[in-house]
Order: sequence, then structure tokens, then C-alpha cells
Amino acid sequence: MPTVDKNAALIALSESLHMNDEPFAVQSLPRRVFTAIWSLESEVNNGGFAQYFVNSSSQSASFVITALEAIGAHNMADICRCAFKKAFPEGLPDTPKKIAESVKSRYDVLEEELEPFSHEFYSYPDDLTELLFEFVVNHPEEFGDVTANETGG
Repeated sequence: MPTVDKNAALIALSESLHMNDEPFAVQSLPRRVFTAIWSLESEVNNGGFAQYFVNSSSQSASFVITALEAIGAHNMADICRCAFKKAFPEGLPDTPKKIAESVKSRYDVLEEELEPFSHEFYSYPDDLTELLFEFVVNHPEEFGDVTANETGG
């Protein structure tokens, strides 16, 4: 019996969802969970938490900890809590624009301050692929059968 390449299935799903992109604020709850985690992982892996905050992915910043908790990624949620508190000791600004502006004005310093949290994220104390895939499979009404198209190792 073939096994599902979970990472490939999630990539395919992200690409199909991106094709039908709708604003984060109007997405269904399962879709917001997927979008928030996918954006976080993509941006942090590409340039750390500082990059995550200055790019459009910050639109889901106020929700991403909830999303991580929803899939059972409690360690990753804790890393984000710490990174967010370091970046925004007074609390996360209320709009993506304010988040980005705040970070841009002190990017180099903040990038260095957030580096330990980025490295902790890279260690993957929670298996985001496994947890996100399980979440997606448990919401076929939203995502369809993601096991149907991707097989392999």
C-alpha cells in the first residue's frame, strides 16, 4: 500500500489554496489555521522571525499561536510567544502594517535579538508537517482528500 508524501501533499495544497487566495480575515477557521502556520513556517525558515514580521505573513501574526495550539504544536507556540514578546514587549501591534513598520525601523537589531528563537524554531520541537497534515486530513470539508493525489516516500 503506497504511503502519502505528507510534505508534498501540503505543498500542493498550499499552491492550490494560493490560486484561490482570499483575504486572511474572511477565511474559514480551518483555512486560517493552515494559512497562518504555512506562512509562519515559510517565512521563518527563509529569514527568521524578523522577516516573518515585515512580510505580508504578518497578517496572521495575531492568530498564529492559536493556530499552532489548534494542531497540537505547543512547543512551537511557546517559541512564537517568546519571539513575539521579545519583538513587541508592549504587545503585538494591531495591524500588519504597524507590525512591519515597527520591525523595519529596527530590523538589524531585532534580527539579532530574534535569532535564538529562529534557531529554536528550526530545531522543530514539534513535527509541523505531521501535525498540519493530520489537521488537514481531519477537515476534508475544507481541504478535500489531500491523500488522493500525493503518493511516494
